[in-house]
Parts: sequence; C-alpha cells; structure tokens
Amino acid sequence: MVQQTEIHDSITKELKEIVGEEWVSDFPEELHAYSYDMTEHPPSMPDYVVMPQTPEEIQKIIKLANEHKIPVVPFVTGNNVGGLTIPLKGGIVVDLKRMDRIIRLDEDDMYLIIEPGVTFGHVKRFLENTGFRYCYPNAPPFASVMANALLGGLNNLSLKHGNMSHVINGIEAVLPTGELIRIGSCALWDEHWWSLGSLPDLLGLFINWQGMSGIVTKMAIQVWPKKPINHILVVLSYDLASTYDFVRKVTHYEILDDLLLMSMETIKMVNGVPYGKAVHLEGEPRWALVLDVSANIELEYKAKYKMIHDSFKELKKADPNALFTTAEVAEKLYGRRMGDFQRLPFAIGGMLEYGGNTWVGTYMTTKPEAVVKGVEKAFEIIRKYDFESCLYTRSMSGHHYFAFRFLLRFSKEKGESERMQKCNKELLDTLLEQGAFPYKTPAWASETIIKRVNENWYELFKKVKKTIDPNGIMNPGRWGLK
Repeated sequence: MVQQTEIHDSITKELKEIVGEEWVSDFPEELHAYSYDMTEHPPSMPDYVVMPQTPEEIQKIIKLANEHKIPVVPFVTGNNVGGLTIPLKGGIVVDLKRMDRIIRLDEDDMYLIIEPGVTFGHVKRFLENTGFRYCYPNAPPFASVMANALLGGLNNLSLKHGNMSHVINGIEAVLPTGELIRIGSCALWDEHWWSLGSLPDLLGLFINWQGMSGIVTKMAIQVWPKKPINHILVVLSYDLASTYDFVRKVTHYEILDDLLLMSMETIKMVNGVPYGKAVHLEGEPRWALVLDVSANIELEYKAKYKMIHDSFKELKKADPNALFTTAEVAEKLYGRRMGDFQRLPFAIGGMLEYGGNTWVGTYMTTKPEAVVKGVEKAFEIIRKYDFESCLYTRSMSGHHYFAFRFLLRFSKEKGESERMQKCNKELLDTLLEQGAFPYKTPAWASETIIKRVNENWYELFKKVKKTIDPNGIMNPGRWGLK
C-alpha cells in the first residue's frame, strides 16, 4: 500500500499526466468498486484506478509502478471468480475497459484481432452478418473475451476446441518491465496473426498467470464458419452412472459442438428460482443434458440425430424414465432459459440477486468412477453446509478431459461468506483426490496446490516470475508469491 500522502499525491499527478485527469481516481468511493467481486473472497482496496487507452500509456504506467515498486492489477469487468482482480497488496488497478476495439476480421485465415475491453456481446454483434461464429461461455454479454481466453475458460464449442486459451493465435503484451512484445506469427509480420507459428511458444507465459506476467493489449482469436443448421437437444435422466455412460459414448462420436451435464437444481437456478429454493423434488428428473448439434446440410443433421437417439435408447434400458426432447419442448417444461443455451452469451437469471455467487471450478479426468464418485462426495459436502446442489459440467476437447464445477449462491448480507469459504475449501480437497485441478485458481486454492505440486515445477515457476518481473509488481499475492 502507498502510505505517505506526498508520494501518493505525486503518483496520482503522474498517472493523470499519462492518461488524462478524468481517467484516474484515488477517491475511496470509486476505489471501493474495485475492492471486491461476487465471490466470498475478502475485499482489499487499491490506492489508484487508471483507465488507459493505448499500449504506450500502459507502458508508462508500468514504468512508473516499477520506479515506486507499486503493485499493478489488470482489470476489465471484474465479473470473474476467485478474487483474481482484487488488489491483494493495494497499488494501481489498470482498468482496460476503454481499450474496446475489434481491430480486424481476417476472413481468409479466420481470426479476429481484439483489445482487452472487447466483450462477448461486442463479438456476437460484430459477427452477426459475417458468416462466422466464435465460442461463448454461459456468462453475461459484458464479460471480457480476452480475460476468459487467458484464464482458460469454458465455452459452447469446448467439446470441439477445448478451453478458450486453445483458440488464441497470438498476442501483443506489455511486460512487467515495460517492453512491448508480440508472440506468434505477428512477431514476424504486423499484418499476419494467423498462428503461433513454429517459433518457441511463449504464449504459456500469459495463460493462467492471472495478470502476473504483464498486460495483454491485443489478441488474435480464431473464428469458424457459421453452420446453417443448429439445434439443441435435451436429455432428462435419473441415474448418473448410466447418464455418464451415454455422455462418453456420444462425445466419442465426434459429432457434437458442445455437451453440458447439469443437475436439475442448476436448471432451476438459471431460470430464476429464488435462493434456497433450487432443490430437487421427488419424482422429477435428476440430471439434464444439453447437446449442441450443428450441420451443413439436413442429411448430415439427420445422421447425427440418429446416432444420438440410438445411444439414448441404450441409456433408456438402464434408466427407463429418461426423456429425449428438444430445447423448445424443454423450455415449456422448465422455463425459457433452457433455450438460452442456443442464444449465448446471456445474463444468467437468479445468480446474483443475493450478493454472492461462486464455484470451485476444476478440470479433471474423464474416468467414470472419478466423475460419479466426485459428484456424490461433493453433494454430501454442499448439503452439509446447507447450499444448493447446482452442478454444471462440460466435456472438453473431444472428451479428453472434463470440466467439473458447482454454481453456488450465497448471501453476503446474511454473513454467509465464511461458511461458503469452508465449503469451497472442503470441495477442493475432495475433488483433488478424484483427479481434479482448479481453473481460474483463487489465491486461497493456490496454497493447497503448491503443497501438492512438483517442487521443481514450482521453483522453475518462481524463477520465471522473478526474471520477467524483478520488482514483483504484477498482481502480487498469487500462487504463493509476495
């Protein structure tokens, strides 16, 4: 924290000289908005907020921060989880909202070049009449595309392409020491951002580093041809083990764009059922599968539909009450939000009205015994702490791995943050034993990982961090680093 008034005022003045007076604040009332997020993570105040508009302005901010050894925390919309943009050590929050240009669509090599403030809503609208599509999470339209890509987030093409970091072609970034670099084919040619190329791959220095390795100012993301036919199919079932057998079978066909497996409580929450009321009722389905199917021609779609339906017949032998239907019918049964899985991105109803939302998000093995046992053990823990059993999972990258998380609501006003912290800690400890690893890892969870991880990996990680950020200014307090 910057303590001395004279130094504080001097830094405020210099920041205003860099970006303009209206784009800097050190007023407590405005700083407060950057001190917390939707999760149970404890708040922490920054000393300044600055909103640059160019990479050159960011370079000057970074050089100023190095001169005074002030922490720097990149920020876009703050709707991420795990306290990733909460300034644990105070300092300067660099709010990147003003950098919101979609710079270019390359239709031949099929990519967009974007700035950090570009949201999923921006991309959706931009691509509307282009014949191309991008991948979207079950998240609000104001979420940052770049932040989600750098943090390996989920999306509605995860089964085909994996997490969002897998579809990055290249980046431009300001290092913690102020240099502006490019990674990928754009390092050779200003106009070509089509690939990471065959240069030694340095992109990993920015994936899952949570802003500890610099500030990305531009990114090339892949887009794909929009298919003329797209349908959402829904399976409602009762038995988890046989349902997961069905999941493994249809994902191995390689005919789906996406596959979601959710508990019925999640469907109710998404449809806005009040907090505490999203519970499973006796006699209703326990699980909901959402299958995203696209095709170029009707004959292709019919063939895919038949393969899915034939697999469902096998599921029905083990789970006689299982139901196979469409999103349109499911909307009538369980609310219009069921159809929103075709209309991404969207604001998820019922999640934030009570002041808190969190999850332990993990990527994990696809082994059936681990997934099924993981659900059973996790539900026991969630019920023990008296929260809703809102499971939300996804098959990733051809079912090579599995995304496994819980959407957990709680009330900050009623003082439930501490109980949620204990619940999430126990969930993480249990899921680690099942072969799971947290993504978008919050600071409290990194402590658990560090105790388990290969010690030479951790030593290498610390050496790399020290090399690229000798003054330790970039988002300190993450991954056990001061």
